[in-house]
Amino acid sequence: MKELSEWLASNTPLEPEVNKFVELFAQERMRLLGDKSISQYVARLQRDPKEAMNLHQHLAPPETWLFRYVAAFEVLREELQKRDRSQVIHVASLGCATGSEPFSIAATALSCGLTASQIRILALDYSEDHLALSRTGRASALAQRTPIPNWASPFLRPTTQGQLQLDSNGMAMIDFLRGDLSAWKPDRMFDFVFCRNVAIYFNEQTKKRLGKLLSEMIKPNGLVFLGHADSVILSDTDMRRSEVDHAFVFTKQEKVQQQRAPDSFLKAFSPTIIPVVRPTSPRPVPSKPTSGAMQVPNVVATTTAPSTDLFTKAQIAADSGNMLVAERALLELLKVKPAEIEALVLFGCVQMAQNKFTEAERSFTKVVYLDPLNSLALLSLAALADLRSDAKSAERFRDRAARTVVEKRID
Repeated sequence: MKELSEWLASNTPLEPEVNKFVELFAQERMRLLGDKSISQYVARLQRDPKEAMNLHQHLAPPETWLFRYVAAFEVLREELQKRDRSQVIHVASLGCATGSEPFSIAATALSCGLTASQIRILALDYSEDHLALSRTGRASALAQRTPIPNWASPFLRPTTQGQLQLDSNGMAMIDFLRGDLSAWKPDRMFDFVFCRNVAIYFNEQTKKRLGKLLSEMIKPNGLVFLGHADSVILSDTDMRRSEVDHAFVFTKQEKVQQQRAPDSFLKAFSPTIIPVVRPTSPRPVPSKPTSGAMQVPNVVATTTAPSTDLFTKAQIAADSGNMLVAERALLELLKVKPAEIEALVLFGCVQMAQNKFTEAERSFTKVVYLDPLNSLALLSLAALADLRSDAKSAERFRDRAARTVVEKRID
């Protein structure tokens, strides 16, 4: 696969380890297209831009859900309420995947009384497939992982297929655009930029370019929202961590006024939560309606359960860099739900961030036992094996992680 690796290194901005995933997918494409050797397939990639894009966009992670790290949207909401509405507010969602992040931004703007003439939301992604799904304005049941804030609920309505549909006024705020962050140049300055959990997939050169891009495209006093693993990309820029509580936010301003009171943050977790459409199985497959019958989703009213509160608290603490608070919340949660996969994954990440490598390995091993196709846990185990110089185990875990891509696609 050396020829393919060389082509990927020259033609994609991705981290070399991420490219291991695409190699297995390429073998599947070779089988379907009838290419007899990797040389034939690489030649196809060089002459066929559509196949090259298909291979590249296969790696554009669609991992996203509505109001992921809700604290960021609470911060955005307070900021939007304070902004001068005589000027158009510009927001960017970079790496928008299948649309849950720009949908969440739009619902936040609607809750502030903003209109499409007052705010423009740029939703940018490399994958045309992702953008096609985003343009429907519908979020799948899998995008409904955490409760929707009660102030956003009027703008996301359940459909008969178990999805959530963004209000048409919110859709009117969003401009969808295909773009490659390794080369894209914005045509305007932005008040707010969301670029969360995107940089981790890029190689070092692209990470540096992205950090510079973010620092140049944000307006003075604007805010950049990142994932807690992404902050290194801003180390060589004039961006600094903001004093905004409970969200991983950066700004050019040297000192910002404390923008959140503790009681206002707690309002995000009011026990009054909208009905959430919950899938009846872990991997729901839309079924065809029978003749003359309308399918009605399983809509249940829910309240904020203690375990949900604990997991949300842990997410926010980890995203804010407060690993001790995150660890305590997760320990409390795992006493009640010891097999909660998302909690175990986050627990492993938090332990790794504290250099508790033995404990992290136990957490990720348990995840893989419960979910053999959990690629994040497998890659984390590979990284831990590297730390103890166990190259053989590291390679084995990476190979298993790569196989999960095709296995999940087939499933």
